[in-house]
Amino acid sequence: MNKVLYVARKAKGFTEKQVAKALQIEESTYRELEASLTDVTATIALRAAKLFNIDAELFIYTEGREQRLVKFAMDEIATFKQSGILNDLPPQHLFHIVNLGNTALSLQVELNHCVFRQYELEKDNEALRQLNAELKTMVKNI
Repeated sequence: MNKVLYVARKAKGFTEKQVAKALQIEESTYRELEASLTDVTATIALRAAKLFNIDAELFIYTEGREQRLVKFAMDEIATFKQSGILNDLPPQHLFHIVNLGNTALSLQVELNHCVFRQYELEKDNEALRQLNAELKTMVKNI
């Protein structure tokens, strides 16, 4: 369970439906996030941070992530096997498909880090602009 999402929602007295609407996602998707069946993306974490006034990084919940990824991969492979798509592929092609999947997962993680970094830089810029404005006011008053 993503305890941060759950506790933040309960503390504000929100329903799952209200939070899902605020996060711009389906209610079923929110339930999956709160139950840790799905990982919180950087975009959703940033929206949740604004909604609950909590640091966005706290919403990223990784406990059990490896097991979810393995289960997802196994389910996808089972689906492909049932469809017969993989029957005629040589093993080396299957290996390349798995590598592409790993690369995609790695790129998703990097994207999340970049979104967080952008958020942090925007906050830094906002603070610097405010400081600059205060300094200009102080210089004028001297």
